[in-house]
Amino acid sequence: MIGFAFALLAAAQGAPSSVPLDNTPTPWPDPEREKDGAVFKAADPVARQTMARYAACVADASPEKVAEVLKRDFRTSEYGNGLRNLSRANEGCARRVGLRSTLRMQGLPFAAALAEVMIERDAPPLNARLAKAASGKEAPTYAPSDKVAMCVARSAPDEVAALFATEPGSTDENTAADKLMPVVRLCGQGAQVEASVTGLRSIIATATFRLLAAQES
Repeated sequence: MIGFAFALLAAAQGAPSSVPLDNTPTPWPDPEREKDGAVFKAADPVARQTMARYAACVADASPEKVAEVLKRDFRTSEYGNGLRNLSRANEGCARRVGLRSTLRMQGLPFAAALAEVMIERDAPPLNARLAKAASGKEAPTYAPSDKVAMCVARSAPDEVAALFATEPGSTDENTAADKLMPVVRLCGQGAQVEASVTGLRSIIATATFRLLAAQES
């Protein structure tokens, strides 16, 4: 279970002021990932972009450790401890990306940002890798929303790749997420799915990483 509040140094000098984050969980039939606001109902774009830069630095510094953590069952204490340890071991990344003061975010968005960086490290286009993975090895899922996200990753390679190609908080991201919603609903098999763009992108990113990693095992 990821229930810790991740402390990140916030906006760099000259960056626009960020609005307070809304930590209210989105409606989703999944207490394992919704507990303690693990998926945000809304998140400030500046904060999300800050997280992406920080995660890129951490992943570049500790790629093997990041991959090891992201492959684990996110319900376990080892997973949460792994994310904390990555943060502690790479405190210099905050200075490298020019961040100050404190921004508190949950583990899922941090894990998702790490997952996207790791996914981008491979040269072949993501949609091609996902299309190949759709008929390859299955990856384990650990919660209802994770099962839906894995289904989306296997079913819509072009749309998933398009989502990850957008900047967090942008209009393009909203458009890409909207195009994925019919697939999300099909994968949910009739369950009510009302994830925010932040939450949807986060769970699909972590599932996509595990799916691609399973093909290499």
